[in-house]
Amino acid sequence: MLEFLTDNLRAALRYVNINLIYEMRLRAGRPVVVSFRGNYVFLGEHGITDKLADALVCSYADIEMIIERVSEFSVYSVTEQMKQGFLTGACGERIGLAGAFVYENGAPSAIREITSLNIRIPHEVKGAAGVLFSERFAKGIESCLIFSPPGRGKTTILRDLVRMISEKYRINILIDDERNEISAAYKDFSLDVGAFCDVLRYAYKRDAMEVAVRTMRPDLILMDELANDDEVRLCISCIRSGVSVIASAHCKNFESLRRAAAFSRAIEERAFDSYVELDSAGIGQIAHIYDADARCIYGT
Repeated sequence: MLEFLTDNLRAALRYVNINLIYEMRLRAGRPVVVSFRGNYVFLGEHGITDKLADALVCSYADIEMIIERVSEFSVYSVTEQMKQGFLTGACGERIGLAGAFVYENGAPSAIREITSLNIRIPHEVKGAAGVLFSERFAKGIESCLIFSPPGRGKTTILRDLVRMISEKYRINILIDDERNEISAAYKDFSLDVGAFCDVLRYAYKRDAMEVAVRTMRPDLILMDELANDDEVRLCISCIRSGVSVIASAHCKNFESLRRAAAFSRAIEERAFDSYVELDSAGIGQIAHIYDADARCIYGT
């Protein structure tokens, strides 16, 4: 995990429980910031610190070195990922990029002079989906949308939920792992998503679902971060064809979800069997569950 970091950052992290870190924010010429137990603090030479003066400072050269290491010293090989504004580490670390976007024919063709990295650290927390599984999946499979603001544990719950479903029901599951952070499949490494899962990595959702339904015959498709109306429509189409879908989305609360153009149609058509709202104040905690009729059936 995080083998691509510079030596001084890796040395500092030896003083920290990595299981309690969710993000690292690296900005050229700025102090290193980490999300520790859900709160942002500085990273110093000997671990966590609240003092700005004790914080490590990231340089532009540090960022360049990290990108080189993540790409295994072949930045050209990760051009398509970088066009989408991210890279993925060997253990599923998703690395968001900020810098100068270069456009060609109206579409992004590259990101240059990268000055910020947001490194999201995956956590394999077995049991994280226990409440959701017992409330909605103990008696069978259904289509479900999990939503919350960013960084509330959606991917961690998705990963654990698909593992539990795989173990109990032994059905064919297709994971559309667009950024390779659900399964983190890489060479001989993979997080535990169960023995009945097939993984499509780095594929756009429209391509993944077409390939999945046509060639892999899944009973269930799982994907992260629905972002627009076209992706929601693809989910509805799969559900209507008899394939269950479990997905996640960024949204503040259920009222915001209902007002969002991309999701209002799904709610009106009762496409998903349940909608799971994570607590915006915690990590991986369920605040409410709504059924297909938009009635709150869990939480207050």
